[in-house]
Amino acid sequence: MKVNITAGLFLCASCIAHADGRIYSYLDVEASSEPVPIGDMIDGWDSTFKSGDYAYANASAVIGVDVNSWILERETRWYYYLTFSPDTAAWYRDLDQGNERTSQDQIELSAKVLEAQGLRFGHRFEGERWQMTPKLAVYKVGHFQFGQLNGVSFDGTGRNVSVELNSYFDEDKVLNYKADVPEGTGVSLSIAGDWQITEQWAVDYEFNDLFNRWMFEDAAFDKGCVNLGSVDETVCTSSSSASGRSGQERLVETIPVTSKARLIYQPLGLALAGTMHGRYERLSLAKFWSLDKIDLGASIYSTNQFGLHVHNRYFQLEVVSDDRRIHYARDAEVTLGVSLPW
Repeated sequence: MKVNITAGLFLCASCIAHADGRIYSYLDVEASSEPVPIGDMIDGWDSTFKSGDYAYANASAVIGVDVNSWILERETRWYYYLTFSPDTAAWYRDLDQGNERTSQDQIELSAKVLEAQGLRFGHRFEGERWQMTPKLAVYKVGHFQFGQLNGVSFDGTGRNVSVELNSYFDEDKVLNYKADVPEGTGVSLSIAGDWQITEQWAVDYEFNDLFNRWMFEDAAFDKGCVNLGSVDETVCTSSSSASGRSGQERLVETIPVTSKARLIYQPLGLALAGTMHGRYERLSLAKFWSLDKIDLGASIYSTNQFGLHVHNRYFQLEVVSDDRRIHYARDAEVTLGVSLPW
């Protein structure tokens, strides 16, 4: 028995009711940035600053077909996940703005960024009160960056630093190392499903990138030590202000699993949901109303977001944000989907 209400949590491919066959397409964009609004994370940290330790974005554009429980999808994906210490966020903010700092800061930064295109194959298994859909995706990876920056910043404008860099990429935006890097490959296993516990209660779940590997046979890299300005102690040894090496070698990486689950009380159209991706966590409570053949919903989130949801058999629109002015949003998600059953 397929649960037919949604809490604004799952993508169109799993939340619009299916028939014997259908073709569908959806765009899902989810982004969160603790220190500054999402737009400023890309364009420059010139808005209100808050302490934080991550920035996350995942966007997927998918077109797929579902026939007799067999699923084939074509996906374009953009993934961005930065983790850092609160000291690093404060240091970078002052460095970007030219502000003086009077403290010693621990610099810790990890980056996982990729753009990929791929095919996903899946099959839906069903019982009397449950269903489960595993999907396996195979990707080609174009742009990517995986790396770490670790060290110490001292008093001043942020330019008195001792840091160690270890970065892999297809384009060098730090030291301008010129490299001819071939496309990488990726595989990812995801599982989604639901269980009708009783006539009143149901559970949905989704685990994206439950198993994943991103492989690059000839990734470019920069590995080095940087000691600039007035440095009281160094974290690495450099013969000059900066030293290290660049080259190309094989790289295998992973990204964190995205876990989603919700508990639904159907008589009142209520759903309690949770999402986790590394340091990104949120809880939500949603209420849905059925009007003729359209479901309308509203939701609130632990990340100070408010969501509006509209969907029926053919169409889905969900908008979730912590600020109606999108330029100032720190947490936002937009899902737009269509489904044509036959």
